[in-house]
Amino acid sequence: TEDGALGGRTDSILLLHQPASGPAALISLPRDTYVEIPRHRLHKLNAAYAFGGPPLLVTTVEGLTGLTVDHYVEIGLDGVAGVVDAVGGVELCLDYDVDDAKSKLVWTAGCHEADGVTALAFARMRYSDPQGDIGRTQRQQQLISAVGDEVAQRSLLWQPGRQVSLLRAGTDEVVFTRGSTEALN
Repeated sequence: TEDGALGGRTDSILLLHQPASGPAALISLPRDTYVEIPRHRLHKLNAAYAFGGPPLLVTTVEGLTGLTVDHYVEIGLDGVAGVVDAVGGVELCLDYDVDDAKSKLVWTAGCHEADGVTALAFARMRYSDPQGDIGRTQRQQQLISAVGDEVAQRSLLWQPGRQVSLLRAGTDEVVFTRGSTEALN
């Protein structure tokens, strides 16, 4: 998004781990976590992306977690809003009122049906959250779960128009590797 900030950065960093046995885990890595970034010393995790794009971010996450990252997916923020709109909105819940100027989220406590713009503001808001980035991480996971629930509905199979909208939503905003992270270099 063109917002006047210099350089690329990440808003959210999530690691999906599928062990050889047991359930998969989606792990949020707070972007403001101080980590050792190869050739750049100690910085916030999201600075790895600004310094070296996906390859350096992946290398930094591997160093932080001890896991090997086999695939990389990047979704632009406009893509998130597009997917939410394509599924017809999602229900999101928050137990306090918010009027946050930076994210532009205006919310009354409770659960509400959110369109793409509202869902994106919901996921990005952190300055009005008493838990900061940790609260934001929880809301991002709530949004991912809500979108997953909508996409998994069997009724979607019988609605080709919604299928096409969903497939087109955000495709310009998605970057991924076809194989290992070697494809990033």
